[in-house]
Amino acid sequence: MRVADGVLASHPIITAVPFFVPTFIVVAVIVFVVWRDRRRGDDDPPGGP
Repeated sequence: MRVADGVLASHPIITAVPFFVPTFIVVAVIVFVVWRDRRRGDDDPPGGP
């Protein structure tokens, strides 16, 4: 048996990526919501005085 046969990842970053992907997705959704709300501006709600 060679050492390379049992190695799935040669660098710790490769093994950590699956744990960070959901975090990046959540951050991207939050940034998108904030960006969309900021783009709307300070419009008055419809039907207001």
